[in-house]
Amino acid sequence: MDRFEGEPSKRWSLFGLNEEGDETWLIRGIARKLYHCPGCHGEIPVGEDHTIVQFVRRLGGTDHHHWHRRCAEEILIPELGRLKKIPAAESSQSRLEARGRRPAGRRDRRR
Repeated sequence: MDRFEGEPSKRWSLFGLNEEGDETWLIRGIARKLYHCPGCHGEIPVGEDHTIVQFVRRLGGTDHHHWHRRCAEEILIPELGRLKKIPAAESSQSRLEARGRRPAGRRDRRR
């Protein structure tokens, strides 16, 4: 995990696959409201730097959760396969939602 320490950042997002084969995108975010981290169930206060985890499901659709950065690094990242850094511009909300509207067999397989 050392090569991904402190990720994601303003410039980079992380991309990986979870055990169900769904795309998992880790994106840097600043909390605009109070969120609850699914890793530790603690609060993420307004203004805190955190990780947005966007899932693009194999069967279609997307959903996301807000994690503390430390929780994502300790709990989520070790469980992901084929983990790699991706330029942050490729992980915009509109791009990921568009990926979720296409069936898995028709997605771009360059990754």
